Amino acid sequence: MLIQRVATALVLLVLLALSLSVLAPDGFVVLTLLFLAAGMGEWLVLVGQPRGRAALLAVLAALATGALSLADRDQPGWFWALLYSATAIWALLTLKLAASGQFFPVSRARAAFVVAGLALPAVCGLALLASYRDGLTFMVSILAIVWVADIGAYFCGRAFGRHKLAAAISPGKTIEGAIGGLVLVWLVALLATLWPAFANTFFARLLNAWPLWLALSALTALVALSIVGDLLESHLKRQAGVKDSSRLLPGHGGVLDRIDAVLPVIPAALLLTRLW
Repeated sequence: MLIQRVATALVLLVLLALSLSVLAPDGFVVLTLLFLAAGMGEWLVLVGQPRGRAALLAVLAALATGALSLADRDQPGWFWALLYSATAIWALLTLKLAASGQFFPVSRARAAFVVAGLALPAVCGLALLASYRDGLTFMVSILAIVWVADIGAYFCGRAFGRHKLAAAISPGKTIEGAIGGLVLVWLVALLATLWPAFANTFFARLLNAWPLWLALSALTALVALSIVGDLLESHLKRQAGVKDSSRLLPGHGGVLDRIDAVLPVIPAALLLTRLW
């Protein structure tokens, strides 16, 4: 299993490096759309769509995302409307989880989950490509919110985790882990303001533009959204009775397993840039 995980990670890193260097910028766009199509297809299968139909719908949605990304270079009004709509949906899901400790059952809202499985990743893809045009450092720093929070949650959860965050959905996640991930994101953001080389990161731009308390509050909201994205996918897998979204990435599960926490964060983070 470890050899599989390492080999898969190395292949993905090579593909990413090529897409960001010799094949840039089109290579990165193509790689993003391929990952989107795979993630959308996995989501649709989890909510009960036949694999053939799921694959067709996912490919069409990914192609539409690519076409829209060519038209949003000046970030027109419809682009921001899509980001606001997607973020509003994620906010409603967050409120639902906070109020009841659960999401809506797939069986009672299957059509809505199908639409969401195409729309939410598509909007995330548009936001990701827009952030890429704003600079590689800026894009990676937004993704780092999810990565840093996940690392902090893993280690703090193992060391101090006692209270379950959402036991009915993901028994392994703890409140202590979530707090640890959030604190680590705060620390990284504060450190990013100390070096000129990180001036174009999302962290530095946010903290330089806003009062400290407001910037940290915004980061708290983004970390919360990353947790909700992760838990929503866990909810879909639990409803479908599977451990991974697919076996597409040997040793890592499916693409959706790798991007679930990113889906709500990138559109919301990009929306924040409109406020400074």
